[in-house]
Amino acid sequence: MERKYELKTLLFKFEPTLFGNIKYGIACIRQLFIIENSKLVIIDYNNFVISRFPHRKQVKILEIWHATGALKQFGNYVKRDYEIKNYDYVIANSEFFRDIYAKAFNVPSNNVLVTGIPNNDKIFYPAFIELTRQRLLEKFPLLNGKKIVTYAPTFRGRISTSFKEVKIDLKTIHEALGQDYMLIYKVHPLIPNSKYENNPNIIFIEDELMSSLFCITDIFITDYSAIAIDWMVFNKPIIAYVPDFAKYVKKPGLTIDYMKEFPGPICKTSEELIAAIKTPDNALFQEKRCTFYKKTYQYRDGNSTQRVVSAIHDIMNSRI
Repeated sequence: MERKYELKTLLFKFEPTLFGNIKYGIACIRQLFIIENSKLVIIDYNNFVISRFPHRKQVKILEIWHATGALKQFGNYVKRDYEIKNYDYVIANSEFFRDIYAKAFNVPSNNVLVTGIPNNDKIFYPAFIELTRQRLLEKFPLLNGKKIVTYAPTFRGRISTSFKEVKIDLKTIHEALGQDYMLIYKVHPLIPNSKYENNPNIIFIEDELMSSLFCITDIFITDYSAIAIDWMVFNKPIIAYVPDFAKYVKKPGLTIDYMKEFPGPICKTSEELIAAIKTPDNALFQEKRCTFYKKTYQYRDGNSTQRVVSAIHDIMNSRI
């Protein structure tokens, strides 16, 4: 970005404790000052300060949401402590998400900018995939020669209270798969002290990005997480493990016809999950992945960062 812009970065991780709330209050005051003295504010999560305290008209807010899309309902689709509002622009990965994001973030549909997601640019480049694969196989030698199954569920619960992990019988799954498979568990970043951290049946990984783990993964297991959309770039099998589907589909709810559109087997028990892992990929799911990929990606060129930078220039120069 050109040097004519002065960049300021504010990072904060909320902790649902008394001390965490005090720190959050201080951080909000600082945010107020920074926002009111900026021309453009870029955020990647919901922001309480922006929604509750209207900013000057000259200040523009750009939401570059941290996920590639949305399978579960979020933002203003769900019951919240406060309404999300006062945003000006939002980026999205495809036209499919335009109306979803417009409602979730309370912006006009035309202010949803379909640019692609910068964080995904690297996974479109074979060199990144191969170098990352080699690095991880050296870091985790037990993975060499194995069929690698990566499990990455989303969180349950709310940030203001606590988060929960989905229940899964990793011991039974590990024993049923046998020695030809290795199971990686990637905990959601918002879940501290995972109960699976010291589980002997898996390789528990916290310090690697999902985009890196994808480079060594053969089969990906998730649930309602938007990370399923990221995985489409690799065109490999995906499985949904959703034992709480009947409850989750009601609250918070989903943005797609999950049973019809999810591009892989949908499992509700350990037995179903084991069978799905062992079943070879087939033409039906290959076709569903292709359809889902086209629906959720407007661009497949690894140049989303440049499109977002161009949008930032346009906002700063009042061209949009």
